[in-house]
Amino acid sequence: MLLVILALGTSCLAQNPPTPSAEEIVSRMLAKNSARAAALHVYESMRTYQVSYKGFPKSLSATAVVRLDFKAPDQKQFTIVSQQGSGLLINRVIKKALDSEVEAAKPDFRERSALDETNYTFKLIGNETVGGRPCYVLQVMPKREDKYLYDGKVCVDAADYAVVRIDAKPAKNPSFWISRAHIDNRNEKVGEFWFPASLHSTSHVRLGGDAELNIDYHDYRVTNASPVQAAAR
Repeated sequence: MLLVILALGTSCLAQNPPTPSAEEIVSRMLAKNSARAAALHVYESMRTYQVSYKGFPKSLSATAVVRLDFKAPDQKQFTIVSQQGSGLLINRVIKKALDSEVEAAKPDFRERSALDETNYTFKLIGNETVGGRPCYVLQVMPKREDKYLYDGKVCVDAADYAVVRIDAKPAKNPSFWISRAHIDNRNEKVGEFWFPASLHSTSHVRLGGDAELNIDYHDYRVTNASPVQAAAR
């Protein structure tokens, strides 16, 4: 009987491995991200931007559909397929966001904004299920005030060690005119790779208005990729 109990106990331990530490989760995430990035060569996708502003001197809105063509390691080419609404929001928000994303793909910017221990302190605060997948929840605390870093929590997929969700505020307001801001970014798995699925951002303008940005990412097509190599755990 004792041997049976011990065997059952061993089986349970095998099925329920101990939860890794925050440091182990981050290390595995970085290794997996690196392996996926090395395997992804060329892809294309579509996205729909919706921007609205309510406040002084009047309310505005705009929508744009954008195509992305990506070529490794860091080439992003955006083409605006259609646009309607406020030209001010299209030029000052949507096009500026596209320019910022092109800049963010460059190596020096990636290092400055990377979700790693150079830029952040991490704390494991729990577990959640996101999109039907178990995730580790990490509190992320920026090590400096920088508009390219954020302060909040991230959900990391427990199997793939990919970031599934970011729920945070900027570590530093991106502009004098913004008094507070918040982002909710969600990612999804397409084949072997993880891509943005949606982004919801809100901000309060000091003059008394509120701005909202929603991005829906869709129609991913990977046209050139290698098998993702197993990363050390």
